[in-house]
Amino acid sequence: MAVAARRERERTARREAILDAAQELIAEQGYHGMRMDGVADAAELSKGTLYLYFENRDALCAAVATRLIDRLLPFIESALEDASTGLDAVQRLLQKYYDFTEENPHHFRFAIEWLGAGERMDDSTEAFQIYRGRVGHMLSLVVASLQRGQTDGSIRADIDPLPQAIQLWTSFLGVVMVGLNKEAMAQRIPVPVDLEQLVPLHLDGVVRALSSGGAS
Repeated sequence: MAVAARRERERTARREAILDAAQELIAEQGYHGMRMDGVADAAELSKGTLYLYFENRDALCAAVATRLIDRLLPFIESALEDASTGLDAVQRLLQKYYDFTEENPHHFRFAIEWLGAGERMDDSTEAFQIYRGRVGHMLSLVVASLQRGQTDGSIRADIDPLPQAIQLWTSFLGVVMVGLNKEAMAQRIPVPVDLEQLVPLHLDGVVRALSSGGAS
């Protein structure tokens, strides 16, 4: 039993080292710049050992993304528990997501690099199926918050929750990207602007767009 437990700990530690290396390399070099041999070198493993854990680059990226979602989920779920209405839940969810990415910018940069790769991923691996399940769970939390708001009267009844949830997610990605690159954005804008106001303005716009004018 002791030997088996030690081996499992070693395997878990090895897997975490691989995920750490892959996340860092993608954030630095982009999805197309990251290579499996580079990950193996960074994790101080042989390439053969790496392939015992992940069959290809997409499986590895999916596992990294799953780990990021797993770290974010407790914060999201805690925020939703404290919400007084569905509209409040949506606002808290988005704010918590932004706070998390601001505190962990390398997480978000990985996500943007992977999402922006511009090609279809290999979705046949177990790792990718697990990742897709996590995405589904995240979306279900947003959908449930929107439906809750429609039930309690805080959110408009004419909104279709699923496409609205996807719109909220994708639009907020852009806001977060600007928030994490304030200096670069300010350099490109020819007039003085307080980019710190971007997230509050976006959240205010979301609330106004979703609000039924009833409970809040």
